[in-house]
Amino acid sequence: MPCKSREDYPPPDKRKTPKISSDFIARRQPRRRSKIVDEFIKSQVALVSTGNIENWINDLTSFHNRHSKSENIDKAATWLTNQLKQFGYNNNNVYPHEYTEVGYQLKNIICHKQGATNKILLFCAHYDTILMRDFEDIVSRAPGADDNASGVSALLEISRLISQLDFEYSIRFAFFSGEEQGLWGSKHYAEFIKDRKEDLYAVVNLDMCAESGFLATNNTTNIDVDDGTTGSISTNNEASQILGQKMEQMAKDYTNMGVEYDPIAYSDYMPFEARGYICIGAYDGSAIERNKHYHSDDDIPSNLNMDFLTSVTKMVMAFALSEARARSSNP
Repeated sequence: MPCKSREDYPPPDKRKTPKISSDFIARRQPRRRSKIVDEFIKSQVALVSTGNIENWINDLTSFHNRHSKSENIDKAATWLTNQLKQFGYNNNNVYPHEYTEVGYQLKNIICHKQGATNKILLFCAHYDTILMRDFEDIVSRAPGADDNASGVSALLEISRLISQLDFEYSIRFAFFSGEEQGLWGSKHYAEFIKDRKEDLYAVVNLDMCAESGFLATNNTTNIDVDDGTTGSISTNNEASQILGQKMEQMAKDYTNMGVEYDPIAYSDYMPFEARGYICIGAYDGSAIERNKHYHSDDDIPSNLNMDFLTSVTKMVMAFALSEARARSSNP
């Protein structure tokens, strides 16, 4: 479906992300671990498998590249579809969202978990790759382990674990193509959501979640919030910051991670933010000049911290269970 709102985004370069606003830092209420944690959430988070996440990263990086203009992008989409169906989802739950951009026929892969209501909590990650030295190089090796097999694999593990759970809100996973060309897939899907007038509660974007050590400690993650420095809509800022702090609480209660904040920028939540939706994200802070792996052929699995990515997955999993109001496990 064509995107009626023809906003254009440049190829995203997360190295350009500005600092979080001092106003948000001044108002932020640092979180402490809750005295009593939710035992159901704790039990489900304990099921997160580092082995599964690592296997999916290895599978995704085994594609020579996943450039959106290469023949591999459809192969990766098929792989994603098959993985999701192995978790018990069927053709009614897993389907492509097809779109056309500058003559390229592409698809986002969507996985929908229906809740008791039609209010949707959307988790997203892009599955394409690119090389910094030549954005149009569709033949060279571009494994994209951190950017963004890490985010995709974390969401695959969460989608596996929630497949047999009941929720009040619906949970939807969107795996976007075309991110590296200028947020193509998310731009078209955000407009699709808006056209259908779906009840989209919030968007949680995972983009680069597994190279630790670029923040305060090896156990520190960024949570992205809308603080007004990068977004185009102001009415969704406060709600984003509230959800970001809820995510921080999940990190405190169910992982050993510390949290730093940065603004949403240069990734797939931006077309949703521009339409007024509430957006947050998880990010490892590694898109900086001293990290030579970013958008390179050296973005490989051996550079990743799998224990760290497991903790990020647990944090996002706990947020999904809490915010979508998980109720029970099916028999």
